[in-house]
Amino acid sequence: MVPCGGKIFTRECGRYMNMQKQAVIYGGGNIGRGFIGQLFYESGYETAFIDVNKELIDLINAKKEYPVRFSDTDSGTIIKNIRGINGSSENLNEISDVISKADIMATAVGANILKFIMKPVAEGIKRRFCGNNFTPLDIILCENLIGADKIMREGVAEHIGADFFDLYNEKIGFAGASVGRMVPIQTDAMKAGNPLQIVTESYKDLYVDKDALKGVFPKIKNITAYSPFEYIISRKLFIHNMGHAVCAYLGDIAGYEYIWQAAGDPYINGIAKKAMECSALALQKIYGEPDCGYISDLLRRFANKALGDTAGRVGNDLKRKLAPNDRLAGAYKICLENDIPVNYICCTIAAAANFRGDPLSGKPLEFILKEAGSYDMISKNPDNLALILKYDKAIKSGASIRQICIDSG
Repeated sequence: MVPCGGKIFTRECGRYMNMQKQAVIYGGGNIGRGFIGQLFYESGYETAFIDVNKELIDLINAKKEYPVRFSDTDSGTIIKNIRGINGSSENLNEISDVISKADIMATAVGANILKFIMKPVAEGIKRRFCGNNFTPLDIILCENLIGADKIMREGVAEHIGADFFDLYNEKIGFAGASVGRMVPIQTDAMKAGNPLQIVTESYKDLYVDKDALKGVFPKIKNITAYSPFEYIISRKLFIHNMGHAVCAYLGDIAGYEYIWQAAGDPYINGIAKKAMECSALALQKIYGEPDCGYISDLLRRFANKALGDTAGRVGNDLKRKLAPNDRLAGAYKICLENDIPVNYICCTIAAAANFRGDPLSGKPLEFILKEAGSYDMISKNPDNLALILKYDKAIKSGASIRQICIDSG
């Protein structure tokens, strides 16, 4: 073994062994700091946050810690052992250097930003190999995008080059993740005078795609490598996100501003519970996995008043959220295919078409479904389309949320 810049280099396995485990998080926002950063810190990592927000990076480097407050337990923790890296293109040398030395990495930049970080990630990987660091590196993609792992792998590959391509495929893993922690938009009140503070819920389980990992995945608290990952993604989308949508869209019809208000309404809560149970039954038929308390825990979390999440935030972007494979139409599809009732989901689809906070708001139901791309799939079953139109008519006529919910049962 030969000393090398404060580290130990083993010729036998060709890897750098850091005295301190090194983690990199691309993205220092709500999920990066408010979730993944906590898991890495509690697992003994020094974490470098890469972000283009210079003010944020300067604050991280000045304070060298930040608080995370848990709204449901009135407690919190301090995340330490951190540093910030300016993510601007002019700082590529420092970015690639920190990636080259990482033991684990995650992204939490948002689906639309992934294309901008592909080249810097590739430069870090090439620098890693040039330094004879051939230890596998897994990159956890904490993005709200199905297929983010494939998009990143293919995008980064374009900047790798032929000399490192085989090593890249062998040593670098891009693993999708199912982010279940709910982090609301941070208000000034939540920050309480500290721009780095994040207020979130205490739930902190993170599932990653076991089959996409390279080498031996490190032990990180509350991160579970799971196979088949398709079940985890489906559960998150068709139970968690779908139940959240029920509360948002029916809550909006009832005049509620916050998700906790909708989740606390016995009629809306009942529809959400039944719709989620239908999805859970369909997923059990497909994957053989029972619910095991997932739904009851979610309903409890939805009702968290201190989280302050709004129906407007959860319900916006109808074009995406009514798409054929997304939370509502997707749940409708798997239930229909597995002979599970769809009436509760049909009720919510109609409520979504009457949501008031979206560019598509005010358009006819058929137009909205066509814009989302799900009309053809739903219209294949005339009875279900007629049911959705019936709910749509009732909502537009001013029927009470109690009557709408009773009718859906």
